[in-house]
Amino acid sequence: MPDFGSMDVLGAWISIFLTLFILSFLYEDNPIYKLGEHIFLGVSIGYAVVEVYFGVFKPNLLDKLFFADEWTYERPFLIVPLILTALLFMKYSKKHGWLARLPIAFVVAAYAGVKLTGELRAHLMTSVQQSMPDFRRLWAENLEVGKETTLRVYEFGTGWVDTTVVGTCEDGATWYGGLWCWTNDGAGVISGVVLVVGLTACLLHFYFSAPHNRVMTNVSRVGILVLMLSFGASFGYTVMGRISLAIGRAQEMLGLDKSAELVAARNPQMATVVAFVFVVGFLAVWKARGGGGDPEPPPPE
Repeated sequence: MPDFGSMDVLGAWISIFLTLFILSFLYEDNPIYKLGEHIFLGVSIGYAVVEVYFGVFKPNLLDKLFFADEWTYERPFLIVPLILTALLFMKYSKKHGWLARLPIAFVVAAYAGVKLTGELRAHLMTSVQQSMPDFRRLWAENLEVGKETTLRVYEFGTGWVDTTVVGTCEDGATWYGGLWCWTNDGAGVISGVVLVVGLTACLLHFYFSAPHNRVMTNVSRVGILVLMLSFGASFGYTVMGRISLAIGRAQEMLGLDKSAELVAARNPQMATVVAFVFVVGFLAVWKARGGGGDPEPPPPE
C-alpha cells in the first residue's frame, strides 16, 4: 500500500483523480467535472496571484518604497503606482467605480506604447526580413559539411565586407548540393523560392483593389493552396501537442514514466483503478437520481 503520510504520494493520487474527473466530461457535463474544473481554475488563479505579488509587486514596489536601505530620487514617485493599484479596487464601489478607469487607462496606454515598437521589430520587421531570403547564403550554407564559400555582403555602418560561410549539409556532395538538403529539413535555394512564391501568392489572393483576371485567379488558387497547407500544418501541430499531453497523463496513471521505486511508493495503477471505479459509480448514482438531461422548459406565463 502507498504511504499516504507522504505529501508526494497524496499529490500523485489527487492528480490522477482530477484527471479522471475532467475526462468524465466525455460522458456528460456532471458535478465531478465541474469540481475538477473549479479546482483547476482556483489553483491557477491563486498561483498566479502569489507569483505576481512576490515576483513583481513586492520587490518592485513595496520593498523599494518602504523597506529600501538607501534613499533614491525615484523613491517618492513610487507612490504613484501604489495609488493607481489602490484605485483598481474602486471597481467594487458603485459610487466611485469610475475611479478604476484611471489605472486601466494608464495600463492600456503604456502597454500599447511599449508593445508597438516591440511588435513592430519582433514580428513585422522579422517577418519581412525572413520573407526575403538571401539565396547566395542559402546556397553556401547547404553545401557539403566543411566546404567554405566567400560571400561579399553589406553591413550597416561598415559597408561591403567579405564573410566566410561554411556548409552544413551532411547529405554529401550530391547533384542537388546547395539547392536542397535533407539533413537540414529541406533547406536550400528551392525552399527559398517556394517561400517567396507562396508568400507572394497569398498576398495577391487578398489584393482586392483590382479585378482578378485569369492570371490573378490562378495565382489566387496557389495562395489558397498555401494557406490550406499552413492551416493544416498548424492544426496537425496542435493535435499532436494535445495527444502528447494525453499520452503523458496516461503514462503517469499507468506508472510508465517513473522509476520502479517511485511506482512502488505511489502505486499509480491502484489510484487509477480506484478513481475510475469512483467516477463510474458516482455517474451511475447521479444519473439514477435524475442528474443530467435537458432542463425542463419554464412554465408558460
